[in-house]
Amino acid sequence: NGSTDTTKDISNDVVFGSIFVERELGNGVTVGLDFIPFEAEFESRSTTQTSRTTGTTDTSGTNKGTADVSNHLTLYVQPTKVLDDGSKLFATLGYVKADVESLVQSVSSTNKTVEQTLEGFKIGVGTKRDIGANGIFKLELSRTDYDDISATTSNSTKVTADIDATVLSLSVGRSF
Repeated sequence: NGSTDTTKDISNDVVFGSIFVERELGNGVTVGLDFIPFEAEFESRSTTQTSRTTGTTDTSGTNKGTADVSNHLTLYVQPTKVLDDGSKLFATLGYVKADVESLVQSVSSTNKTVEQTLEGFKIGVGTKRDIGANGIFKLELSRTDYDDISATTSNSTKVTADIDATVLSLSVGRSF
């Protein structure tokens, strides 16, 4: 009912695939688009609560918040330096956008589903190497800082998520 604040740090390890397209501009810069074609549950957390609503009557139950993410898209630019052995070092600067469906369930209120857009910025470093005539191999460490998202029920039960992601990615692709 808006009077209890609970904060938790949560860490999850996940494995997922994505589809990416890149274009080298010829001036040491690559632009790209990365799409994750899966829906995933970012997080689901709950807390048990007992509230006194009238007189001596207690209401007990669980407050729960869930966030499902889909259509995760990253548009990025990668300034690149070619080394003597042909491998490439790069930095990544990107803009991230995704759809989020948040479900908030409250003991003393109606459940509420909220559709939102999640946005953020990505930074990273990595290396690329050509494999054979048309192959490419990439290894990248990146960090994405997403904007906070929140949903509030009719009785002011609010669930807020401050989502950050650190990703070690291995990509194998084909040059056209």
